[in-house]
Amino acid sequence: MKTCKFTTTALAGALLLAGVPSLKAGLTGAIFTTTSNGTVVNGNQYDSPCSVYLNGGPGLHAPPTAAGLPDGDYYFQVTDPSGKTLLSTDPVSNRSFRVTGGVITTYTGFGGPVHVTGTNLNDLPSAGITIALANSNCTSQYSDFLATPNNGDAYKVWVTPVKSFVGAPSNVENSCGTGCFHGFVPSASKTDNFKVNGAVATFCLTVQKVDGSFLPVAHWQFSVTDAVGGSDTHFTDSTGTITVCGLVSGTYTVSEADAVSDTGSTVVGLIVNTVPIAPVTTTSFTWVAGQPAPVIVFQNCLVGGSCPGIGLQ
Repeated sequence: MKTCKFTTTALAGALLLAGVPSLKAGLTGAIFTTTSNGTVVNGNQYDSPCSVYLNGGPGLHAPPTAAGLPDGDYYFQVTDPSGKTLLSTDPVSNRSFRVTGGVITTYTGFGGPVHVTGTNLNDLPSAGITIALANSNCTSQYSDFLATPNNGDAYKVWVTPVKSFVGAPSNVENSCGTGCFHGFVPSASKTDNFKVNGAVATFCLTVQKVDGSFLPVAHWQFSVTDAVGGSDTHFTDSTGTITVCGLVSGTYTVSEADAVSDTGSTVVGLIVNTVPIAPVTTTSFTWVAGQPAPVIVFQNCLVGGSCPGIGLQ
């Protein structure tokens, strides 16, 4: 009987003929899942699909560019651990980001609901961000990516360079043949596994910072503290907003780091779920399953001036 030898070179050539990048095209750097502010390194257990964020490169306290992905544009996807079942539900083009200086700096997705981002505290002073694996349709009742068929509630996130993707970015699913998973080639991709406990009821908290004219205030610092004293720091984005998802039932306190803005205002008005209340810089609330997601707006108001958002004249 004759033995057929199929070398790595031959396999790479065959894949190229099939439109799949060569197995020799490796991707340096690393990715891992985390929370919205990047302080959890390689987390593998989450209470909600909405609370899983993508980070690239360094771990906590490491230099910002340590193990960073090469600069360029990338796509990501969520699958079951085997990679056979695609769980992401939006077009590939909507699952994209850019790496600059070894850190993720920009969400570049389009063609679907946005994937919210967080300020990556581990990347400071670099302008690094984290990106939610689920898009903004994600709530405690609905996950953007589908439930995994894995009995252990395990998922896999993939990242691949745009130039290595096989298929049409406008599609959700891309059939690309043997050795390729929905347009992602393992040898040209980075992956990380994580788990989600879908039985726990969770919610998303939205906090906004605006000035006296109700214009957004970017990069404003807030802390979110739970009933047992656990506290996370967050910053508003360019729209003056932060969204923190995956929070479980309980009592929370939201605080501003600084009540004085660069416009000289020293009074902060507060709007909780559209209801104006007396000016404060800290507020607490309790959430239980079935309640609407809380939205809190902190408004800078000039001393002795008007504050129309909360009805102060």
